[in-house]
Amino acid sequence: MKLLRRRRKLLQALAVLIVLGFWAQTLASNWQELSNFSWQVSWPWLLASLALLVVQIILLATIWWRALWLMGAPVGWRLGVSLWLKTQLARYVPGGIWDIAGRLVLGREEGISVRAMSASIVLEMVMQIMSATIFLLVALLTRANVEASVYVPLAALLLLVSVVVLLPPVFRRLVNWGLRVLKREPLDIQATYGDMLVLFGARLLGHLMLGVGFVLFARGVTAVSWQQAPAMIASYVGAWLIGLLAFVVPMGIGVREGVLALLLQNRFPFGVIGVMALGYRTWILIRDLIAALIGVWLGKGLVSPPEPDAGVAMSSNVSIEG
Repeated sequence: MKLLRRRRKLLQALAVLIVLGFWAQTLASNWQELSNFSWQVSWPWLLASLALLVVQIILLATIWWRALWLMGAPVGWRLGVSLWLKTQLARYVPGGIWDIAGRLVLGREEGISVRAMSASIVLEMVMQIMSATIFLLVALLTRANVEASVYVPLAALLLLVSVVVLLPPVFRRLVNWGLRVLKREPLDIQATYGDMLVLFGARLLGHLMLGVGFVLFARGVTAVSWQQAPAMIASYVGAWLIGLLAFVVPMGIGVREGVLALLLQNRFPFGVIGVMALGYRTWILIRDLIAALIGVWLGKGLVSPPEPDAGVAMSSNVSIEG
């Protein structure tokens, strides 16, 4: 087991070095182009981007807090959001699971059911992948210069499929099928169809805010027209999804930037996209530091609830409602 972990860490470190080496070589080979590019730093746009990112991460934390309620763990908003925000810095640790592990550990210390937290995390991950996939589809079609009359109906169709997947009986079966594949026990999910749609809508809004934040950041370093914004938003969220799925590389470092460069290379020089993407990643890191401080502040003065007895814990699992 220890040998397997060492090999995994070695593989992750090697992947990061390869990706960083690729970007170092790319920036070096495009240095002349970058130095001659019309960079125009505008702090109002940059600060607007950072402020939007802070609001976005609080929204994401609120989505998880609401998911906890639906999974039978009615905790206070401050506690739920605080737990989520405080563990986000763990995403930067190689492995890709430490923010989740941290949430489970801190939540258990607060008396929250581990089973409810596990169910809420599954719900959170499924919704974020479904939401980002819609943006990725739009990004791929705009990259291919497909007319809006084609990709808008396709995106609407994918949105409709997502709405069908969120039907309580369908969603429950899909999630439990995945858990069986992973050799985990099935989950009883407490939620109405309306609850699921609200969470999914909030997740879509969160991804939209992430993409808009990238556009604002880009406007803070160079001239970007609003006509380019839709493609930039869809491309960034799509690249974010690919980086998320590339779990071997922590935080999708380099992968997200590479995919973004490919999606937007017909709109900006390759090296310029890389600089904007790497700069925005730094902005996200600063946002995560701010979020961790907000999480600590929200958690001050909270009193941990008593441990629930077995009867209460058993009664918290209610089958999903139609």
